Amino acid sequence: MRIELFDAKQHERKGFDSGNPALNEYLQKYLAQGVKKHLIRAYVALEDSGRLIGYYTLSAASISCADLPPDMAKGLPCYPIPALLIGRMATDTQAREQGLKVGSKLLIHACKQVLKVADTAGVLCVVVDAKPEAVSFYERFGFMRLKQEDNLRLYLPVATLQGLLGTGEPS
Repeated sequence: MRIELFDAKQHERKGFDSGNPALNEYLQKYLAQGVKKHLIRAYVALEDSGRLIGYYTLSAASISCADLPPDMAKGLPCYPIPALLIGRMATDTQAREQGLKVGSKLLIHACKQVLKVADTAGVLCVVVDAKPEAVSFYERFGFMRLKQEDNLRLYLPVATLQGLLGTGEPS
């Protein structure tokens, strides 16, 4: 398996099935537009055969200091706090059934990309808007819930990522 930048001309998306129609539709109809308009960067996981078995998107974001727990918010300014957002992440059902751990590998890759950006620009944390069924997946990696009504936005501080993964180029 390899992970690389998404290329609409190169990566076949039609056979992908995450089991979530909205995530499938996003990949097939909207992902290329977001990349073309520079709204997101997208990365795909591919089998050795080239079959697409997962993807994630990364974009700039901000969070309110009021959404952070008091210990994290202490000393932060009251204006929007810079973050990076993993907006969408999905893995193919066949890959999950085969136990390929594509989601874990994509998340680690995304976190390494966050560290790369954090070496260049101010970023407090990485944020995910999790589907209800995916919250426990992110929490296993140390993501914590922001103080929001739906409780589906989670974050992981860059300082924690640096401690876990170090810095450097994504593999």
